[in-house]
This record gives sequence, structure tokens and C-alpha cells, in this order.
Amino acid sequence: MINQTNFIIRTSGRREGSFYIDYIGMYRVDDISKQTGIKPSGIKEIYIKNGAVYDDALDVYYFPGIQDAKNSISEILDGMKPDKKGRVLVLTEAEVEYIRQALINEGSNTIRVSNKIKDAIFKKLND
Repeated sequence: MINQTNFIIRTSGRREGSFYIDYIGMYRVDDISKQTGIKPSGIKEIYIKNGAVYDDALDVYYFPGIQDAKNSISEILDGMKPDKKGRVLVLTEAEVEYIRQALINEGSNTIRVSNKIKDAIFKKLND
């Protein structure tokens, strides 16, 4: 599962004024391609369109600015299949317990809990 928070834009220690995209420790196009399901050629096209320059000695694409890298990340996320995407939700213990009980009692209509908790869960899921 991929989400935007796992992408980090890092400042290069080897090329002054340059930035690269790191996805949970991976920065090579082939590695990011495997995780996202986008062909390497598609990722390269996105990078180049956003001003990235390839460094063959290090096998990494460098961006001239942070916004260029952010634009690339947005395009990568837009190009992914929905079943590969994820998002991070923070649930209270009461909300987690509600979901657990709902899964245990699925189909039996025996779950009794405050509507306030149920409403809070739906609000988080719909944001």
C-alpha cells in the first residue's frame, strides 16, 4: 500500500542545490516502479517532465527544486491504481474496539455502542 507520507524529498549530499525522491528508503526508478505498479518508463517520463536530470553514476534522478519533486510525487500518486493506494487514519481506542466488535459480530446486529463513536469513524473515513 502506497501513501503520500512515505515519499520524502531529500536534499542531495553529492549535488549541491539538488533534490531526489525517496520512497521508504528506495530512490531508484526500478524500485519505485515495483512498489507503485507504474512502468519505469512512465516514472522516468514524469521525472523528466518535472525537470529531473539523471545521474548514471549514482542511478538517481535529481530535481532542481523541491516543488519539482513534489509535482512528480503527485503525478505518481495520480497514476497509480486505486487498490495500490492507501491513507493513514488515526483512530481512538474506542473506535478501534467498535470496528473489532463489528467485524466479530458481522451479520448478527448485536453491536451496541454510542452513535458518537460510529459517527466519528465515518467522518474520518470520509475525509
